[in-house]
Amino acid sequence: MQQHGASIRVAAMFGVGAAFDFLAATKRPAPVWMQRVGLEWFFRFCQEPRRLWRRYLLTNSRFLWLVGRDMLRLRRRSGAQ
Repeated sequence: MQQHGASIRVAAMFGVGAAFDFLAATKRPAPVWMQRVGLEWFFRFCQEPRRLWRRYLLTNSRFLWLVGRDMLRLRRRSGAQ
């Protein structure tokens, strides 16, 4: 969506992840117990490590870093008042 958003020129785009793969039965969903404890991402990673390693390692790590940084900034601001 990020790569093609400007050329498509639509008001909104919605990512559905692997929903269509599950509905078409081309990929198995994670076992229910893994879904319940928040490990569905790990199940998907084990199924397709070559495709997902960069997303999970680099992109998610950057996201966590940015969220943590912003949380620290907010904490410092609220503590100073």
